Amino acid sequence: MKVLTSRFGELAIDPQAVIEVPRGLIGFPDQKRFVIIQHKPQSPFYWFQSIDTPDLAFVIIDPLVFKPDYQAPLSRFVLEELKADRPEEVAIYVIITIPPGHPQKMTANLLGPLVINSQTRLARQLVLDENRYSHQFPVVPPEDREEQSGQ
Repeated sequence: MKVLTSRFGELAIDPQAVIEVPRGLIGFPDQKRFVIIQHKPQSPFYWFQSIDTPDLAFVIIDPLVFKPDYQAPLSRFVLEELKADRPEEVAIYVIITIPPGHPQKMTANLLGPLVINSQTRLARQLVLDENRYSHQFPVVPPEDREEQSGQ
């Protein structure tokens, strides 16, 4: 299938690669079909591109890349909704916010992870009630931000 995007132009997408998000995303309840596009080879970043809205795409990443102790509790209900038998059957991503002109200040929403069953292609965005996480968790540690900005 052909999908028009504002960032990548027209893409040929395998219909089997489409991820269904029945509940939509926070702030985007009507957006229910997405595809994952790798940013660059060997990059930990991906794009969660809407199939139905060409200019809607989110940068996502596996949170374990920058926060190795991250855990998103997966209830039996969530696993059943995604048609997964075990937590190991799902992948967890978080949405990244990159301030214009300041990529070293990017943050991750650890309170709203995306949980995706790669076999069933079903996904859901969770809303965690965890006081140990933030919706603006710095991806680049402060000491590394100073080095990247040349200070």
